[in-house]
Amino acid sequence: MVRRPLGWGYTVRRIAARTRCSAMLGVLALGALITACAPDTEGGASLIDAPRVLALRSEPAEAAPGEAVTWSALFAGPDGLEDPARIDWALCTQRKPLTTAGPISLRCLERRGKYLQQLGSGEQVNGTLPKEGCSTFGPNPAAAQPGESSARPADPDSSGGYYQLLRVLAPHTEDGFAVGATRLDCGLAGATQEQAVDFSLRHHRNENPALEKLIASVSGKKTTLDPLTPWRVKRGQRIELRAEWPACPTRSTCGDGVCGSGETVDECEADCKEPHGCQGAESFVQLDAIERKIVEHRESIRVSWFATNGAFEHDRSGRAEDQAKINYVDNTWTAPLRAAEVNLWVVLRDNRGGVAFEQFVLDVK
Repeated sequence: MVRRPLGWGYTVRRIAARTRCSAMLGVLALGALITACAPDTEGGASLIDAPRVLALRSEPAEAAPGEAVTWSALFAGPDGLEDPARIDWALCTQRKPLTTAGPISLRCLERRGKYLQQLGSGEQVNGTLPKEGCSTFGPNPAAAQPGESSARPADPDSSGGYYQLLRVLAPHTEDGFAVGATRLDCGLAGATQEQAVDFSLRHHRNENPALEKLIASVSGKKTTLDPLTPWRVKRGQRIELRAEWPACPTRSTCGDGVCGSGETVDECEADCKEPHGCQGAESFVQLDAIERKIVEHRESIRVSWFATNGAFEHDRSGRAEDQAKINYVDNTWTAPLRAAEVNLWVVLRDNRGGVAFEQFVLDVK
């Protein structure tokens, strides 16, 4: 069963720390070569010292079976973005057996196979969600095969969601693949008619989060970093970083630009004629399995930090549901002790499968 939305961009094993260098052995002694080429910090989840898929993003973040979706990958390495041309995408159409460890059926980790719906290759691909998604991965039990009993419905994750899984074969990475997902809009299962009506009136699909700004502070002086412009820092300098995302309304109000819980096109055409969610910690509703009623929650936000050199104080940071009013997290990055161009990535994830990412360049002098 899927208990959490794995990243999405989850790599199955943690990649071991490795160092890549293009210096000529005939010019430098081995000791000098290691000093010149290795990152100043040793391996960690945030240090990109080998090619890795950092995130997989679905647009829209939530869709119904049979609808069109665009998927994109953040594929990074020690020198910056890796060439995505050879990334191979496919949707998995087999539910993972209970006896299989990991997030996905092993039959979906092949290049071609019966349970793969090919999407193409490259940094971004388009496709259509399988029409059987809510019976394969959701609450609608699949039809029984002759001589077999029907499979039990899948269990939702902690936010009440179900996910269509996809696998990405990524060249030159240690595992060779990553697993992503798109949240499925499957309606509500196991509810009374009254609860189903209440849910349908208040439910809105998930929106991907967005990084609104990344603020760097040195000795109290703040700078909003531009993803397209290298920002100069000193060797060994300690930089305070703050990642911010949009602040979401605490209650649904017609005219606030967000088609929120309980708003409909009839009651609030301005917000819901072309419905948009909030790109921060959104409100959402789900069926509480214990209370047996529709309850409203706020999303939690998790931020993952990555860089090709230097060191973060925290690999990950975030805000839980009870902190949803706070739309930022802080971290500290220490620059390497020698001059280098450092690529830095910030990846945002909400707990309903939404993903956003942004790249920055730090020029260490």
